[in-house]
Amino acid sequence: MKTAISLGLLAVALSGCGNIAAVKSFNTPYGSPTAGDTARLRVIANGMVRAVPGKDCVDWYSPGAGVIAVPQKGFADRNGESLGMPTGAAVAQGDVVSEVLVPAGKPFTLHFLDGGRTSYNSVTNCLGMFYFVPQKGADYEVVMRGYSACGVKLQQLGLDQPVQATKAEYCSAIANF
Repeated sequence: MKTAISLGLLAVALSGCGNIAAVKSFNTPYGSPTAGDTARLRVIANGMVRAVPGKDCVDWYSPGAGVIAVPQKGFADRNGESLGMPTGAAVAQGDVVSEVLVPAGKPFTLHFLDGGRTSYNSVTNCLGMFYFVPQKGADYEVVMRGYSACGVKLQQLGLDQPVQATKAEYCSAIANF
């Protein structure tokens, strides 16, 4: 009974949003750290990439949490930002690219959403939530592809092996809104 009431109140609260862009996690750009040890991260993606610094779970109310890159208009983003990182993976047509500072020595959670696509009466949706711990001064690159090529490739530039990433969950039941 308590769950049904909670879900009903949540539905009422969200019904006033009007559209998905009104949800905090879609209309807040990622906030790079302004102090402390950092690393650099290049994001290449054909869907929305959001981040939560300093956590190993997803909570859009955390300081700095927000959108790094998204190909669709109408959302917050940091598309096209450059920190002068070394060349990495090829960029495909329809990809967005952004380079941002991330905190080093702390978990950094990434969330990828391709927005879904209808194909032969079925809907596919590539949703990836994972975290890693960037090292001070390192350069990282993540390539995230949705739709039929659903996948993520995270590597430290200059090394020939993937970076260890761990599956992330939501920090709490309301952390996604």
